[in-house]
Amino acid sequence: MNLLASIWEMSRCRLLEARENDLPVVTTILAENRAVFPLLGPERDLERLAMSVLRHDRLPPNGHSAHEKSFLIRNRSDDELLGLLSVYRGHPTTETLYIDHLFLRPRWQRRRIGREVMAELERRAARAGYREIRAAIGLRNWPALRFWVALNYDHITKIVGDPDYREHAYADIELAKPLENEPAAA
Repeated sequence: MNLLASIWEMSRCRLLEARENDLPVVTTILAENRAVFPLLGPERDLERLAMSVLRHDRLPPNGHSAHEKSFLIRNRSDDELLGLLSVYRGHPTTETLYIDHLFLRPRWQRRRIGREVMAELERRAARAGYREIRAAIGLRNWPALRFWVALNYDHITKIVGDPDYREHAYADIELAKPLENEPAAA
């Protein structure tokens, strides 16, 4: 099983690798989640951010774009666009998978789609030999913090952002979840 194959099938959704020609739909997903952007940091140009996601412009130190993939999350029954997932292989260690983005369109939030996607990603990562998955969450993004903690991403690895609290300051908390490795499929 290829950890980050171009297409994944799950019971209710399908993940398809996002390409640059998907800019309009990625921008739509980000625009529909615009309310959380002030919680994540300074307001950004959504089209520029969408293109950055598709071109893999925001990489970790010494990172390589070949280690990152972004996926459109679509409904299996009617192909409706549900969200976006971006994953980076091998940061900060070779045994770590890093979630750069997980955005669901608001009408699909709280329907267990994110849980289904993460359960499949965790299963694939464990089979591929990864020992943990990490995700950075805006410290003031309460719904996202609740989501990740409910999935047992409860080990704090670091906090980054503004050093002092102010009304418009922001910080991200990086949460990790250890994986139990499964034997590789024969």
